[in-house]
Amino acid sequence: MQSLVRNHTLQEIMNDKGLAKLGDGLVNLCYSLAKSLVLGEATGEKVRDRVLAKAIREHRAYDYIGKRTDAGDAADAYEALMAYIWLTGRVGYEEMVQILREHLEIEQGMSRRMEAELATLAFIQLLNRVDEHLPRE
Repeated sequence: MQSLVRNHTLQEIMNDKGLAKLGDGLVNLCYSLAKSLVLGEATGEKVRDRVLAKAIREHRAYDYIGKRTDAGDAADAYEALMAYIWLTGRVGYEEMVQILREHLEIEQGMSRRMEAELATLAFIQLLNRVDEHLPRE
């Protein structure tokens, strides 16, 4: 799968729309699995752009995408990073699920707003934990 990765600098990776598309499915799968494991029942979830945008804004990578980036582009950058580390074999999706699960402190019946805030914190932790596998620039 490494042959699908054509960019190798942090900025190039975060601007790779193909990686962002793959990462979108990967991030949603990992979140759905983590949430299902936390709640004890299968769920199908899509992660909101605002959640991922807030998460990447807390990471060093945000310096490479510009301060005026909208939530959709910031979320795409986050998704591209996750696709990169998965496609290069640095971190498997199972480990991503486990990291999210460890930090996802949600409960059944919780408001969507509160769940989004807690999901943001979990995605910040995920990005921080996989940081060592991202290029340094």
